[in-house]
Amino acid sequence: MDKLIHDDKGNATISNDGATIMKLLDVVHPAAKILVDIAKSQESEVGDGTTRVVLFSEEFLKETKLFIENGVHSKSYT
Repeated sequence: MDKLIHDDKGNATISNDGATIMKLLDVVHPAAKILVDIAKSQESEVGDGTTRVVLFSEEFLKETKLFIENGVHSKSYT
């Protein structure tokens, strides 16, 4: 599905490419920046699958949130 992205300068981009969309986002949250970096790495190494790796990583972060909220240290579940 195509997405329309409009920036502050008045530029509009229509794309269904995850890498293009991630490049256009102005991200400030640290976890979101990691997702953008993952997408960029996937695009540069493989050239495809950016949306898939972002969704996979997002699910992983969502699942680990419960552990963090319960005080489980990151080294405890390795």
